[in-house]
Amino acid sequence: METKKALEGLKIAMQTELNGIEFYRLASEKTDDFKGKEVFKSLAEDEIKHFNELKRQYEHLLKENEWLSHIELGSPSILEGESPIFTEELKSRIKERHFEMSALSIGALLETNSIDFYRRMKEESDDPVARELFRKLQEWEQRHLSAITKQIDLLKEDFWADAQFSPLY
Repeated sequence: METKKALEGLKIAMQTELNGIEFYRLASEKTDDFKGKEVFKSLAEDEIKHFNELKRQYEHLLKENEWLSHIELGSPSILEGESPIFTEELKSRIKERHFEMSALSIGALLETNSIDFYRRMKEESDDPVARELFRKLQEWEQRHLSAITKQIDLLKEDFWADAQFSPLY
């Protein structure tokens, strides 16, 4: 991958991470579920880590025409359990939780787009450091998507029932 294309890709990646930061901060502020607040804050912090590393790589690549060999992403958020994002009590109040279901759906879309983008960047790069950076970012975003999807699956049947919605099969 030529440097110009790599720099353009890094700019797109940084903007994507900024979008994720703002979305997860807003979700953290908007939900009244205490666990949801903490998890959304944590997801925003992960995206900040991603942005900072992408910016560091961008600045170095612009100046030195090479990737920094040391990738600094820190540790990812821990997103575990049957209900990885919200408290179990949220499920009992799901009919009141339209925002939370929307936030999960939007989060899943953001993460899916990021995964696809980082996969393409990894495949198009011939530099081993760039490939490793994009592989790690893809892996982190996949963890986020898995937790969001697990949470959606846990809540969706009750949400649909309370909304009197039955999807066509």
